[in-house]
Amino acid sequence: MFFFYCQLTLGIYLFSDMRATAALLNFIVVVDTLTCVDSFLKAPSIRFQKGTTQFSQSSIVDDVSSSGSNVSSSGSTSLFIDEKAMLEGVDQDRLIGLAKRFLESKGGFGADEELLSPNFKFVGPVVGPLGKGEFLAAIGSVDIKTAFPDFEAQFHNFAVDPFEGNRVFYMARGKGTNTGPLPPFAPSATNKVVVNPPQMNSLTFDKAGLVTKYTIGYVVDREIGNTGGLGGLYGILYAIGRGLPFPEAQPWQKSPQYALFQGLGGIIQRLQGGK
Repeated sequence: MFFFYCQLTLGIYLFSDMRATAALLNFIVVVDTLTCVDSFLKAPSIRFQKGTTQFSQSSIVDDVSSSGSNVSSSGSTSLFIDEKAMLEGVDQDRLIGLAKRFLESKGGFGADEELLSPNFKFVGPVVGPLGKGEFLAAIGSVDIKTAFPDFEAQFHNFAVDPFEGNRVFYMARGKGTNTGPLPPFAPSATNKVVVNPPQMNSLTFDKAGLVTKYTIGYVVDREIGNTGGLGGLYGILYAIGRGLPFPEAQPWQKSPQYALFQGLGGIIQRLQGGK
């Protein structure tokens, strides 16, 4: 089988580019690794209990236990953390209140400068990291309120992160009609309705209650809404027909390298299944 991989890689190299070949080689490594893991899991020294997530091999339990995960009295690992214990002593109401104050300060778009820490940074899926000055300049150049007077941010599910006790995660959807100008992208209203997909966002605070990190626009279901699966401003612009002309601001499309990766995966699965 190894020689088949080599021949296939040579063929791809002749008819594609180096990136595709590199992707194929990485894929072969992954397949070989998964094959080894599959053989290991099928070994008689490990027993899975049907309908549970328990492992009988003590070494696995020990490894997981040492990493900080919960272990039950029976010696099995738990899928769930003890959030209450991890957040003990954390003023969750205060942190969520700070997050909502931040969002309310500019109607859900940006924030008052005095709420930002000197070492503040903004990080989106594509944009950023931006420092405090860069963020204020960028957000100040886009007037969403004028462009979408009826916009509903639909913020919900505020929760303090048990792993980072000074960070609040929250969800946003959002919808509105473009009845006003949005320069420089849309000099005149398009009258198109925007329906955002659900997006995960977060705010991290310092001890003084100032925001040190702001993340937005991480789409969790790209099939919802009419933004082409895009979050943040790029999604809004796409929905009103003013999408920006570069891949990061356009709906996701399968690359030739990924199509090749998937095709080879199917071939290898069929070959392995024929053993």
